Amino acid sequence: MSEIRSDLDIITEILSGKRDLYKGLIDSCSPMVFHLVRSFEKNEEEVKGMVQDIFIKAYTKLDTFEERSKFSTWIYSLALNYCRDYAKNIRRKNSRFSELGESFIEREMSDDPRPDEAIQQRQRNSTLLRAIEKLPPDQSEPLLMKYRDGMSYKTISEQTGITESALKVRVHRARKTLKEDLEIEELT
Repeated sequence: MSEIRSDLDIITEILSGKRDLYKGLIDSCSPMVFHLVRSFEKNEEEVKGMVQDIFIKAYTKLDTFEERSKFSTWIYSLALNYCRDYAKNIRRKNSRFSELGESFIEREMSDDPRPDEAIQQRQRNSTLLRAIEKLPPDQSEPLLMKYRDGMSYKTISEQTGITESALKVRVHRARKTLKEDLEIEELT
């Protein structure tokens, strides 16, 4: 409870005019926000701009922070919503968005595969990316946080405010849907 209290105390001081304290709040959660944003966008300049926008938005909404959660949880939710909106806009524009990105593909590729194996692996990864993009956000996001980011259900729960059991159900449904979609894709 003391960490929540100290966040609230700091925010109260910021709102009463001590704006220089905001840098300390940003510094404490900056790595987490950068990690989240990089999972949605790979261009580093774009990432920096998005993170800056998130922290500006957080500053303008500081007065809505409540004692129900830690500041890091609150900013994570704000950043996640920002990234969701960003992803929707990119998808609408049919732009370069990829939730898994090149690093995922590189991890999935075996060491020095034969050219035909590399092509098949890229095709499987592309199919998987398309299938994940079809999932609803309430399923795709926990799935990606669990398997791409390697987060535990407990950590995901703390970051999103969703119970661990609900997250397990969502990830299970996402995996089931992906399995069905990928099996159908292989048949065609």
